[in-house]
Amino acid sequence: MELASHAPERVRCVMPFAVHIAYGVLDPAWMGGGFAALALLLLPGVWRLKETEVPRIGILTAAFFIASSLRIPLGFASVHLILNGLVGVTLGRRAMLAVVVGLVLQSLLLHHGGLDALGVNACVVGLPAILAGLAYPILKRLGMPAFARGFLVGGGAVAASATLNFLVLLVGGKESWDVLAKLVLLAHLPVIFVEGMLLGVLVSYLERVKPELLQDPSCRSSSSG
Repeated sequence: MELASHAPERVRCVMPFAVHIAYGVLDPAWMGGGFAALALLLLPGVWRLKETEVPRIGILTAAFFIASSLRIPLGFASVHLILNGLVGVTLGRRAMLAVVVGLVLQSLLLHHGGLDALGVNACVVGLPAILAGLAYPILKRLGMPAFARGFLVGGGAVAASATLNFLVLLVGGKESWDVLAKLVLLAHLPVIFVEGMLLGVLVSYLERVKPELLQDPSCRSSSSG
C-alpha cells in the first residue's frame, strides 16, 4: 500500500506498499524470528528441486514481481495486486522460492519493503501461498466449481496476508502502529475481491486448456521421474 503525499508524515514515512513492511519498522526480535521462520518454510521449497521446475518458478516469480506495478488507487492511498494465491496454486511447496526472489527484487528495484524485514514479509506473503496450494486440491475433491475454488483461494490468500500483516504491525513494531495496521487491513478489502475474481477466471480457464499447470510441479516431476 502506498500513501499519498497528504497522508500524515509519521504514516507516510513507513511507505507500507501492499503488505510489505518497510525498513526500520520491526522490533529486532521479530526480524530475527522472521528469518528463522523463512528458513524453515524454504526447506520444502528447495528439497529435491529439479531443473525442469525452474522455468515455471521463474515465470511465476516474474508475475508476482510485475503485480506490484499494477496499482489500484484508493483516494489518499493505493494498493497493488499480490498474486500469492496464484503462486501457491501453481507452484505448491515451491511457492516460497518465487515469493522470496520476488520480494528481494521489489525491495531493491522498487523500494517496496525493507530487506531487514524480508523474513517477516516473505512469511506474510508466502505462508498463505503455501496454504492456498494445499487447499486447492482439497476443494477440488469436495466438488466445488472451478470459479468458486479460484475465488476462495485467491481472495483467501490476500485476506490471510493482510491479516498477518495487521497482526505483525500491531504487536511487532518498534513503535505503536495501530492506526497504520488498521488502515492497511481496510485498504486491502477491494484487493481481496479483485484477486478472488482474477484467480477464479484463471482457474476456470486453465482447468479446461492446461490443467497440469494447477498441479504441484514437484509432484509432477517426481511421478514422471
